[in-house]
Amino acid sequence: MIEQWARAVGCWTDNVDTEFENIFGIQLAEGGEAHVYDNGASIVKRIGLDYFVLPMLAFDRITLHNTLFPSTKMTVIGYGATTEGEFQILVQQQFIHGSLVSEVEIQKYVESLGFKLINPKNWTYATPHLYLSDMHDENVIKTPQGNILVVDCDIRINTPELRCGGIRSLTNDVRLK
Repeated sequence: MIEQWARAVGCWTDNVDTEFENIFGIQLAEGGEAHVYDNGASIVKRIGLDYFVLPMLAFDRITLHNTLFPSTKMTVIGYGATTEGEFQILVQQQFIHGSLVSEVEIQKYVESLGFKLINPKNWTYATPHLYLSDMHDENVIKTPQGNILVVDCDIRINTPELRCGGIRSLTNDVRLK
């Protein structure tokens, strides 16, 4: 359904893995679920579903990121598929100039948001409601003004299945009173 809608409104890209640099600039980085491209004053990411399985969970991550870290919000600009047919979400984010942040600074910052360090090996923090991981020095930047900004992380609703003290459940069963 997403592909059908995206094609109809003109925000679908076929062969996104081979055409992306022609459209959005040179690839800067590649992570577990995303490829990052230089697009001038912004970066553009093509996010796969490797970590999420369902588009809904990827959209949840984008929404949670934008809610918790509005200074580095991601804007969905389109959708596409790789030459192998793998669905991709295309997002744009402001390019942040800054410097590396130490693990101690990251921990202090994340704990100031109410999170508790769960696993330092994969930089995982949690509250009973949110799970936050991948909080390392390539995903967190300090601006020249000293502000700490999260540009990429793995953020999810913290469910018991994540084994990080989560108390939330995921459902699409909505009941209006």
